[in-house]
Amino acid sequence: MKVMIKGPIISDGDQWIYDWFGIPATSPVKVSKVIDNAIKNNVKELTVTINSGGGSVFSASEIYTELKKFAGNVKVEIVGLAASAASVIAMSGNVIEMSPTAQLMVHNAATISEGDYRDMDHTSDFLQKVNQSIMNAYSVKTGKDAAELKNLMDAETWMTAQEAKESGFIDAIMFENEVGAVANAENPLLVNGMLPQEVLNKMREELTNDKGHAVVNNAFVNQSNESEVNNQMDLEKLKAEHPELYKEIVNIGKEEGVKAERNRIQEIEDIASPGNEELINKAKFETGATAADTAMEILKAQKEKGAQALNAIRQDAANLGEITPTPEATPKAGQTVEDFADDLLNSVGMGGK
Repeated sequence: MKVMIKGPIISDGDQWIYDWFGIPATSPVKVSKVIDNAIKNNVKELTVTINSGGGSVFSASEIYTELKKFAGNVKVEIVGLAASAASVIAMSGNVIEMSPTAQLMVHNAATISEGDYRDMDHTSDFLQKVNQSIMNAYSVKTGKDAAELKNLMDAETWMTAQEAKESGFIDAIMFENEVGAVANAENPLLVNGMLPQEVLNKMREELTNDKGHAVVNNAFVNQSNESEVNNQMDLEKLKAEHPELYKEIVNIGKEEGVKAERNRIQEIEDIASPGNEELINKAKFETGATAADTAMEILKAQKEKGAQALNAIRQDAANLGEITPTPEATPKAGQTVEDFADDLLNSVGMGGK
């Protein structure tokens, strides 16, 4: 039986909103339902297919725990991306395989916080404890110690299938057709693959008292009615039935997208340095690269320039050995430095004698 881990990892309460828009997403209740069906039907093996950029750490922890508790065999297949929280879910497999075209990424947990220095200290302590929890899943699979895992997470480490296998995160590399990457930049509702929190809040506010959708919403939350679950709302249907709500939600999505883009450009400008204008402008207006990716490109460019300069110096030094001194450039026996200098000046028409 297949367990699909697709799209962002979200909380149970948000699942119905993603389902309504027809956006792939995975919550603990969605996975638990598949596991319960497998148990009822005496299924002894689950195949967990993962293509997710991550999301909620605590939802991922719940999914990881449910899969580890399954009495049968759990086979994990990373077919596209297992990043962040999704990489934690991947560690639940008895056997973990990865497509040769896939990527696995591990990094530190992140959150948004505000307040004075005590609040910041508390948030830092909280995030470090979350990181330790994540490390437990990685350690069980790889056997690596906390220090090594911390270094990998601090560096935001991306791994190819071969690198993931060599590091012990997976057991084998799959041989299957390449899975194409699909960009979601054209969808104005998505920011980094996830619905903005403002959209989720707006949907709850507007639809809580909508009796025409009360049963459907309840079905999504409780997973109690298969036929209603399949009655999904897409953007065109939302636009036709709730044009004002659609317009407001799209505007929210656009505002979030503009804000994210401004932050990206500002971060790139913050790392700008003389001599790298072409790289900076390309990242800002053409490639859409992050500040981190741009910084790496700048470092590579500087390294290449340094290597070229060093080669030029070595070439100049090598050419010095081929220079033959002229008679004027050779001091005569017993000649003083002053007389030698005067002779050189006279030889070029600059002498005063």
